[in-house]
Amino acid sequence: MNETDTTENEVMSYKGLSAYLKLSQNTLRHKVMNGKIPCIKVDGTVRFLKRKIDAWLEENQKGAKRKQPHFQTGNVRSNGELFTDGGGN
Repeated sequence: MNETDTTENEVMSYKGLSAYLKLSQNTLRHKVMNGKIPCIKVDGTVRFLKRKIDAWLEENQKGAKRKQPHFQTGNVRSNGELFTDGGGN
């Protein structure tokens, strides 16, 4: 087994994952309670598989790229130009 295999199969605690993601342990606990982060329970203790966390990060990054900010209101013409109906302007 090489070093990559060991790293990918790493199991982390709240403390380890907190350091890895630079998030507070409290934030992680909320994510676990709400089913927002992949985890496993080992003898009643929550643990995180690094490879699952990395996949979760990748998935969330892709999701963020797909979402477009919504700053405009009104309708958009086929050429991308914004227009509103009515309004008396």
